[in-house]
Amino acid sequence: MNLEEQMALSPRDKIYSTIVKNPGLHFREIQRRVDIATGALQYHLDYLKKKHLVYEEKEGKFSRFYVHQEHKINEKLMNLLRQDQVRQIVLFLLTKRKATIKTIVKEMDISTSTTKFHLQKLLDGGIVIEKTQTGKTFYSIKEREPIMELLIVYKKSFMDSLVDSFVEIWEEELGL
Repeated sequence: MNLEEQMALSPRDKIYSTIVKNPGLHFREIQRRVDIATGALQYHLDYLKKKHLVYEEKEGKFSRFYVHQEHKINEKLMNLLRQDQVRQIVLFLLTKRKATIKTIVKEMDISTSTTKFHLQKLLDGGIVIEKTQTGKTFYSIKEREPIMELLIVYKKSFMDSLVDSFVEIWEEELGL
């Protein structure tokens, strides 16, 4: 059986196409979207990894899956954007350009400690920068374009109305 015939197997094809359309999903999310048993999913993912069609990125307690492509996406950025509260903070900072922790906490209705935790992940990932002006620390997005590209290309995969709204506004501004 050649590779094309093997990929035609329904569960494997569904898993692969789900990862193509939604890079960076974790195991349980793939399982929910494909509606497959845990053991069967693990078997098919192992096969796809063995054939070098997908690869696994470990992130804390999660494993996120990506398709081998000619041009790699920024896995670190996608891993962060797959986290709901982190994505909300990123979208907020994209909209406001810069903000203090106090402003983020107030606007996002997230606790200060949770906001600090997520901002630290964004700082460590090189996504956000911090600057102190007049005794206040402001946070802003380091590079908007890579984030915007991922949000636009994979908008549907986030299943998030905030992303949908933000991308629509961004596309209007760009005249797309």
